[in-house]
Formats: sequence, C-alpha cells, structure tokens
Amino acid sequence: MSTGPKDPFETALADLLIPLAKAMVARGVTIGTATEALKKALVTAAEDTSDPSPNDSKVSALTGLHRKDVKRLRSEDDDAPERRSCSAASLVVGYWSTAPQYLNKDNQPKDLLRKGSDSDPGFDDLVRQARIDMAPGTVLKTLLDQKLVAKLKDGSLRLLGDAFVPTAGSAEQVAAYRATLSAHLAAATHNLIAGQETQRHFDRAVRYSHLSAASVEELRALSADKAQQLLQDINSRARHLQDKDQDSNQNGRFVAGAYILPTIPKDKEG
Repeated sequence: MSTGPKDPFETALADLLIPLAKAMVARGVTIGTATEALKKALVTAAEDTSDPSPNDSKVSALTGLHRKDVKRLRSEDDDAPERRSCSAASLVVGYWSTAPQYLNKDNQPKDLLRKGSDSDPGFDDLVRQARIDMAPGTVLKTLLDQKLVAKLKDGSLRLLGDAFVPTAGSAEQVAAYRATLSAHLAAATHNLIAGQETQRHFDRAVRYSHLSAASVEELRALSADKAQQLLQDINSRARHLQDKDQDSNQNGRFVAGAYILPTIPKDKEG
C-alpha cells in the first residue's frame, strides 16, 4: 500500500467528471454504460501511449482491466455516423459562408441549386470542394433537418446561418458535444502530461467572480461577439489554406474553439 502523497489528479477527477455526470443523468445513462465507455477509453489510451502497439497482456497491466475485456473491446468496431454528419455539415457551412465562388456581390452566401454548372457551382459541387467524404444528399438532409438550410420554391437552397448549431437534444448535438469537448480535453491533457521540452497547446481562460448580473451579461455579450469574429476569421483563412493544400495529399488537422460560462447565483438574479 502506497504511503506517499496522493496524486492531485485523483482529487481533481471527481470535479472533472461532474459536468459529464450531469449530462449522463439528463440522458439516462447508467453506471453500466459509463463503465463500459471508461473501459474502452482506457484501452484506447493504453494503445495510444505505448510504442509499439501493446499486446492484450500489456494493456491489461496498464489499465487494470481483465484480459478478456481488453480482447473484446479491441475487436469492436466504433462506428459514429452522427459524428461524421455533424463534422461534414459544419465544414460545408464554413465553406459556403467564406469561399468566394459561393458568395454574392454583397459577400453573402449565394442560393445554390443541387446541380451546378461550370460558371455557377451548386450544392453538390460545394460538398466535393469542401472535401467531404459523404454523399451530398446525406449532408443536405442534416442541414435541412437542423433548419440551417431552406429549400426555396424554385428548388434552390439557401443558407440560413453561418455556423452549425444543432437542435437541442439531437444526435447531431451529441456529436458536436463529443467533438468539441474531446478536442479541448485532448489539448488540456497534452499540456498536463507533456514533458519539459514538449511544446504546449494554447489553452487559456479568463475568470472573475464577485460580479453583478448586469456585469456578467455585459461580459457574456462582449465575449460572444469577439469569439464569433475570431472564429469567422480563422474559418475563412483555414478554408483558403485547405484549398491551397488540396492537391498535395496533406492530412493535417486543426481545431480552434471558444467557450463562455456566465454564472449568476439564483438568489442574485433579477
């Protein structure tokens, strides 16, 4: 039995899991499902942090899981169609709202037909040029279901917003929740476990307390405006760079995000 000081990460773990636990309770996820997901995550982590790829016995030793569980989990196929459709929809919206050939003279997204021409590209061309590995019809259905695209009387398609914001509680929202939080947590985890000589990812936050409800709202609005403009600028530049790189068979990935957490105690509202 260890008599050394307790790892502070063990103390932090419960607090880190509370927001996730709230989502689990709200979605009706029980401990059995959560335990299975944690086992799968531990196996994946053991595989990612070992070089070369470890055998079942080593994964078992690293994670404390039974070898039978390790073998079963490593043989399962993790298919996530909702996550793919969410990512594809977000990329298409970003491309549609920034690529010059899809903007009108007022720099607003054009209405698009499904099938375009040499001089006037359509929605299917947009999906291909955004390098989406999904059928255009599948991506369109997601955008229509989320009411981010409207079909006009003449059959053309109109973009109704410049950001993909899934409907509350939908499969696409779960996929966005998964993609956004996993990316942020991956960046923060890299910084936590990185060696002294390893470059760390940018991960900063501003925190203030003892604010009035009016001050919290002012900061929320300011942050939302600034963050939205920053993300639009990055999106525009990223789309340009992807176009430049598309013929060089590159596979680098980039994620930038922003979050705002205004908190007003209930007894201080009003």
